[in-house]
Order: sequence, then structure tokens, then C-alpha cells
Amino acid sequence: MTLLAWLEGGGAPEAAKALKVHPQTVRYRLRQIEKLFGPGLRDPRIRFELEMALRGRRLMAQMDRIRRHASRVGRRTRAGAPPGVRPLGIAREARVNGL
Repeated sequence: MTLLAWLEGGGAPEAAKALKVHPQTVRYRLRQIEKLFGPGLRDPRIRFELEMALRGRRLMAQMDRIRRHASRVGRRTRAGAPPGVRPLGIAREARVNGL
């Protein structure tokens, strides 16, 4: 989360605001991340690839939450639906419920 907030925000103060932590906390976390990844974080191409990977991971997590929610709603709908009433599909149900 810290790395993505930093990449999206462009700096420690912006990332700190998004994460609701002190800017120095973000700087500390970035130093720890740099120990893991090395100096590659200074390379714009590597930062771009990391940002895309992290955004993809976030998107997949959101889609998983939507599927789980739709599945729970679908089970309740199918179990309580009167005979002859066809439940909505998962994608349609997610749109109807604002997900």
C-alpha cells in the first residue's frame, strides 16, 4: 500500500495523506522497500512496472470482493426466490447493487 500510494501521489507527503500516517513513516517504509528492491526504484521504467503490478493486484482484490459479495447475495436470492423467478446473474446483480 505504501509503495502504491507513493507511486500514485508522487511523494512522501502525498502518500502520507492518502495513508493517514506521518510523512516520516512513509519515508521509513520506502527505505525498507528500497532495501528489498535495491536502487531500481529510481528507474522510471521499473517504477512504472511496479505501479502497474500493484494496481493490477488491487483491481484483482476488488473483483474478488465483488464476486464474494455477489455469491452471498445470489445464494440468499436463489434460496428465497419464489418458484419460476430466475435470479439475476452475478455481473448484473453487482451492477444493480452498485458494486
